[in-house]
Amino acid sequence: MRFLDSCCVLLPLCFTAVIAPLSADELNISYGKSPEQKLDVYTAADPGDKSAAPVVIWVHGGGWRNGDKDNLSGKRLCKSWANHGVTMVNLNYRLTPSVVHPAHVEDVAAGIAWVHENIARFGGDSKRIFLLGHSAGAHLVALVATNPKYLQAHGLFPNETIAGVMPIDTASYDLVATDTRLVRRMIHDAFGDEPETLAEASPLQQAEKNRQICPPFRIAVVNQRKEALHESRSLCEVLPKCKLIVMDYPQLSQLQSHAAIARDLIDPENSMTKQLLQFVKEGN
Repeated sequence: MRFLDSCCVLLPLCFTAVIAPLSADELNISYGKSPEQKLDVYTAADPGDKSAAPVVIWVHGGGWRNGDKDNLSGKRLCKSWANHGVTMVNLNYRLTPSVVHPAHVEDVAAGIAWVHENIARFGGDSKRIFLLGHSAGAHLVALVATNPKYLQAHGLFPNETIAGVMPIDTASYDLVATDTRLVRRMIHDAFGDEPETLAEASPLQQAEKNRQICPPFRIAVVNQRKEALHESRSLCEVLPKCKLIVMDYPQLSQLQSHAAIARDLIDPENSMTKQLLQFVKEGN
């Protein structure tokens, strides 16, 4: 079961739904020169509140080599949270094999910088930017918040720019420790094999070094996925401001539960999603 536990962490969110199209000025906004460096903005639906809305940047999963912001399930998630008063940003980033580390996380940092500079014109609050990612996307949002050099390249700092981080169900907080064949091949393709590079790209090891500048975290993980649970607990113990949310799916396999926790992000009445939305809106 350890093989399944390790490999399913890298699957993308991939459910189907019918979503109303966004207006043209909110789709496919460039935040860099590459065709893949695009994002969509979903403005918060809260006509009774004239104040700026909190902002959540959604980063999809897919093993650093798959996934896309145009996946209908990602759109559904963004629309759901926007309907509950959150300005949502759906972020694409360059993928392996076209690029390798650090391109993926550099793109996330560049996207954050664009949001910080521009989100006010969409009704978002640049002082309340949160990050949300599932699977490999969880690794990327955790890494950009624990290794300061990526945001520093844009004159920004994690604890000043990011109000909170919500990584969802990944066992890739420590790339050095992963030893299953499939995941090791994915890591090899995306990060290489140099121990120094793997440590630099591991949120757990970066948090141990930089805990003073890490923003608050809410880490969600599936109880059935023991490797992911172990790494999530380890990261949460290192971070100075962290809460761990453990979801239980006793009737599902590890692969199914990994998909289920992503699906539950779409449901505002789900217990995990309620906690995350409260974190975004109230900071607790």
